[in-house]
This record gives sequence, C-alpha cells and structure tokens, in this order.
Amino acid sequence: MPLSPIYSKTITIPQSAIDENGHVNNVAYVQWMQDIAVEHYASICGITSQGPYATWILREHRIEYLLPAFANEQI
Repeated sequence: MPLSPIYSKTITIPQSAIDENGHVNNVAYVQWMQDIAVEHYASICGITSQGPYATWILREHRIEYLLPAFANEQI
C-alpha cells in the first residue's frame, strides 16, 4: 500500500516541551516525529498499533533548526 507523500499536523507547544534554555527541547521534536509517523500510518491503513509481523521503520531523519520555538507557539 503506497503511503501518502504528505501528512501534516499543527502542534501547539506545551510547557512540558520547554527545557532549561527556555525553548523546545531537541528530544521533543524527535518524539513528535515518531507520534506523527504513527498517526500517518493509521490514517492510511486504519491500524493504530503494530503487530508482531508488521512494523514501520525510520531509516533516517533530519531536523534543521531555523529558529527556537517556545511554549504556546504553533509549529
């Protein structure tokens, strides 16, 4: 089953994602990418969990930080 090439989601940054530097922690971006990948898969296949004989993998990811993001902003 071919995956849709574009899936997007707007996230309102929660205070819990802010680190000691006052902006979104880098780990939060990776978690959001994983969560959105699962949502994308579910939107296509109607499957909300992975089974013992099927899964998806991430071969590579890249994040380019252009500006810091802060609590209550939308990305």
